[in-house]
Amino acid sequence: MPEKIESRDISVVVQGPVHKIRTKYCLNSIRKNLPEAEIILSTWENSDVSDLQYDILILNKDPGGILQKNFKNKRLYGNLNRMIISTNSALEKASGKYILKLRTDSVIDNTDFLKMFDKFPERCNEYKLFEHRILASTLFSKYAEVKHNKHQEIAFHISDWWFFGLNEDVKKYLFSSPLVEEPYFSNYFEYPENKDKKSVYSKFSWKFAPEQYLGYSCFSKYFDDIRMEDCSEISDEINKKSQICLANNFIFLEYKQSGIRNLKITASKYEPFCGQQYMDLYSFYNFESEYKKYCDNSYIHENRYFIFENRTAGRKILRFYKHLYKLFDREAPLKEKIEQFFIGIPLAAIGLIPVLFLFVREKK
Repeated sequence: MPEKIESRDISVVVQGPVHKIRTKYCLNSIRKNLPEAEIILSTWENSDVSDLQYDILILNKDPGGILQKNFKNKRLYGNLNRMIISTNSALEKASGKYILKLRTDSVIDNTDFLKMFDKFPERCNEYKLFEHRILASTLFSKYAEVKHNKHQEIAFHISDWWFFGLNEDVKKYLFSSPLVEEPYFSNYFEYPENKDKKSVYSKFSWKFAPEQYLGYSCFSKYFDDIRMEDCSEISDEINKKSQICLANNFIFLEYKQSGIRNLKITASKYEPFCGQQYMDLYSFYNFESEYKKYCDNSYIHENRYFIFENRTAGRKILRFYKHLYKLFDREAPLKEKIEQFFIGIPLAAIGLIPVLFLFVREKK
């Protein structure tokens, strides 16, 4: 029988800026659900940490963020070095057998993720890196499909919202990423020598997204045949290696399996409402399929999901969900709600009609 994981054996690393509401909610949820866990809060100098629950406090010098140039009406920053510094300084203090890494805007509603830790025991020999699989979020872990389509799949892109695993495995993964040279890294595609390349991240000009940088840095460090110059380097070979690395070293969980969500993203409690984009991300069903393909061909899916088995139909269904969700989102502005009601939902519904016929036919 798998060993029961006790909260006293877990170090919880909470990294990021202190938010006056979200961070307190985050830390209180840890103490409630993992009462004996070691809580390490890693944030920035001069942060207000009064009235917060933690066991160890680390106040880092803030290296600053890099302003993204291609957004006219929003001030968006590249915070990769911030994440690396605040995460790694806390990991150095983590002494528990297990580590749960969280952001300061995340919350634990329950400890269902612990039940999943030993659920997928089989491994293949290719690209086996960690002693045990690391648990991670499906949202926003991207699935690198071998055959390309107009929806861009991206290799080694593993969500950095939260991780859970053995102490040495989590450290092995996250310690593999050195600090990057800024502002060159965040504005990589703006420099003359890279102008002829095309970023896969639309308006973002960074060399790799933070999530992809962590994943690629780790696997390229330990496997000599994994090499990418930047995020624009895409091939079936790279994508297949990404599939195997992720399927053989991680378990990707949705909120209903993990009990962990992000307070900034309402949809993190019900990932399909991320809509069309979600079809380019891992789902638990998608992970099960990759596990069966690469690690255990006798594995049987827990459930069948039409929207994931037929990705083209699934995109249309989830696109409709996305517009419907925005209509009822309390935080969405009135103008956006009107657009959803008169434009978004009707157009998505028209695209949904042939999918409904296909669904009915498959059910017969």
